[in-house]
Amino acid sequence: MRSKSTVIEGPAFRFIVEEVNETDRAGGVLMYVASMYLQVRGSSKLHLIRRSRVPGSAADLVRDARLGRVDVGVLIAPAA
Repeated sequence: MRSKSTVIEGPAFRFIVEEVNETDRAGGVLMYVASMYLQVRGSSKLHLIRRSRVPGSAADLVRDARLGRVDVGVLIAPAA
């Protein structure tokens, strides 16, 4: 099982994209999960934003975070 993490730092938050995959001996995909988490500065709590099981989707999640396509204000707003 292989695991890869990418951290994108922001001024008041950080995005963490984790990619986990496992292949069989022939190279076929047995399992793939890409997850994006938001962590507010000063907190150790991770908030799950997105999860995908489409192989290769971690690159899309990283691109969306770097281009500002994730609305952080909605994600860290207090619950009503």
